[in-house]
Amino acid sequence: MNYSEKNPTVAFRIEKKLFQKLEREAIQKKITNSEISREIITKYLKLELIENNQTEYDKLKLEKLKEEIRYLKIKNDFAENFDKPLSNSATRIIKPAITNNQELSFQSPYDASSKRLQCVDCGVLLTWNSFESYLQQIKEYKQHILSRHNREFSPLEKNVIDNLKYEGKSK
Repeated sequence: MNYSEKNPTVAFRIEKKLFQKLEREAIQKKITNSEISREIITKYLKLELIENNQTEYDKLKLEKLKEEIRYLKIKNDFAENFDKPLSNSATRIIKPAITNNQELSFQSPYDASSKRLQCVDCGVLLTWNSFESYLQQIKEYKQHILSRHNREFSPLEKNVIDNLKYEGKSK
C-alpha cells in the first residue's frame, strides 16, 4: 500500500465567509488551513465534536429532572402533611431555577424606585439606611448568591452590581 492509498487527498470548496473564519482559526492556532480542516473533519468523524455536546446536554437535562422531582416531592409532602396545597408565594420560592450559568435570568436584582436589591431566585430583600450598610448589603447579596443558590452572578447581575451607586436610604 503506497502513501496515496494510505492517506488519500480530500479536496472541496466552501463559501468565502466560512473560508475566512477557517483562516482566522488557523492563524490563531498558528497552523495552516488544511491542517485545521483535517483536525475538524477527523474530530467529526470520530464523533468527538458531537458526543461532547450531547453528554453535556444530557447532564443538564438530568440535573433539571432531579430538581423538578425534588420540587414535586416537597409539594406533595406539604399537601399530605397539611391537607392543603402550597401557597403561590411558597411555590415561587421553592421552585427550582435551573439555568446554565444563569444565562436565562433576565430580571435585574435592583429596584431603582425603592433603592433596594432583591434576589431574583428566592425574593430575599436587601435594604440599607446608610452608605456603610449599603456596602454591607452588597457583600451580603454576593454571599447570599454563592451560599444559598450555589452559583456565580449572572451577566446581568454582575453588570448591575458593578454599576450600582449609593443613592441614599432604601424605602
